[in-house]
Amino acid sequence: MQATGTLASSPDAPTWELVRAAFRDVHGSRLHGFALLLTLGNQPVAARIAAQALADGAERAGELRHPERAAAWLRARTLHYTRRERRAAGGRPRDGALTELGADDPVGIALGVLHLRERAALIASDIERLDQRDVSTIVGIDGAGMDRMLQRARTRYADAFAANAGDEAVQEGPLGTRIRMAADRALR
Repeated sequence: MQATGTLASSPDAPTWELVRAAFRDVHGSRLHGFALLLTLGNQPVAARIAAQALADGAERAGELRHPERAAAWLRARTLHYTRRERRAAGGRPRDGALTELGADDPVGIALGVLHLRERAALIASDIERLDQRDVSTIVGIDGAGMDRMLQRARTRYADAFAANAGDEAVQEGPLGTRIRMAADRALR
């Protein structure tokens, strides 16, 4: 692929700008949701890292034509940027920040006990339902190592969720329901 400067000065520059804009439109909102979950609702950091990843991806839009492969590449970039933002990588979820995504407090707390790569794998696999090879691309592990990571993440998530949900019936949103179902499958 040509360098950005070359594209901007070529006769096809308006076409490339449309391709980049379409790329951002296709991937922007879901990538931002992934970043919000990954950062446990840290909205400023999630917006910044999602925007950085989208900008990187838009520059490579010609190479990232397959939507699912592009989604995996963007999430891997988002994970990379989140690792660099140490304050966004762990801790407790921001109060109410995940509610818009359908995650109640026990869901956010349970996600917070996971290591960052485990959280990324669980979100990509069990919430976004990306293909296993895409999840492998995101976290940089494949095969049996990926299976073990997901199993460990689901178990840790389920244990933390149960500990924080208490004896009361928890009103879950769709996100919490999907995570709990995945954890239940893993524990069988």
